[in-house]
Amino acid sequence: MKTHLLKLSLYAYKIVLIGLLSLLVCNKIEAQTIEKATLSKINIYADIGGHFGAQASINIESKIHSSNKLTWYARGGIGASGIIMATGGPGGLAAITMLTGKGNKHFEINAGAFVGKDLENENIYLFPLIDFGYRYQKPEGGLLFKAKLGILGIGIGLGYAF
Repeated sequence: MKTHLLKLSLYAYKIVLIGLLSLLVCNKIEAQTIEKATLSKINIYADIGGHFGAQASINIESKIHSSNKLTWYARGGIGASGIIMATGGPGGLAAITMLTGKGNKHFEINAGAFVGKDLENENIYLFPLIDFGYRYQKPEGGLLFKAKLGILGIGIGLGYAF
């Protein structure tokens, strides 16, 4: 009886060892595929900011290029913008966004322009947009959070990456 139990325990150890080795191999394969993941193709978010001026917009970004270290997005949006005690009103924006990094945390730079219609003077105005900031965005998509510092002041954004 003892030899039979000894043989069964040896088989059990072999099965456990083979299972552990299989898990290690699968884990190594999974780690290699995750590292090559790229950021989402489409991002939708709302952002707001202010200090010297104010800006609020709803934006959509579409990926235009991706490499190992940089991802570039074309950005368009609608909203309102203005310089305090000067000009401001509704309008639209076009910009380019550059993200660095691979994981969840990214440094970003935005550059573009906001074109709007001044509510008081009925004139068209143009503001340059230049923002530097932090972005939390997972490669597989999901929640997107931004914190930025730019020409109009500081701001935050919240959205979803597809």
